[in-house]
Amino acid sequence: MQSNDPYQINVLLAYDSAQTRSAIVGMFDRISSHLRDKKIFNVNAFRFGLLERADRFHLMASSASAELVMVAFGDSGVPGAGLLSWLESWAEQHAGQDSALGFLPVGAIAGEPVRRMVRALGSIAARHGLRFICGGQGEDGLAGLALPA
Repeated sequence: MQSNDPYQINVLLAYDSAQTRSAIVGMFDRISSHLRDKKIFNVNAFRFGLLERADRFHLMASSASAELVMVAFGDSGVPGAGLLSWLESWAEQHAGQDSALGFLPVGAIAGEPVRRMVRALGSIAARHGLRFICGGQGEDGLAGLALPA
C-alpha cells in the first residue's frame, strides 16, 4: 500500500512467528509515538514461509513500495535459502534507490546464526548499494541498532 504522506516509511517485515511479528510491530509503533503524534511506519508483515513459497512476480509487485525490508527472527530459527533469494531479488529491484535492508534478532537466539545472517544480509545490501540496518543485543557482538560500516 503506497502512502501519500511524504513522512511515512513503507516497511515490509519478514518474520518467523507471531511473537516476533508482535514485538517488531510494537517497536515501530513505539518509535512513531516518540517521534511524532501520527504513524510514520506503514508495516506489511509476511511470514518467512509465505515469502519463500509465494509467486515471485505477484509478491514483488506488492512489495515494490517497500523502502525498508526488515528481517526479524526469534526462537523459531533463521530464514532459509528461499527467503535469501527473495531478498536478493527485492534488493536488485531497489538498487540505486533510497532503500534499506534491516535485520533484528528477537529473543534468545544469538551466536553463529545471528552472525551468519548479518553477513548474508549485509552482503545482499552491499551488492545492490542499499543501506544495511542491524540491531540486537547480547554477547554475539550486536548491541543496539547500528548501520554497519
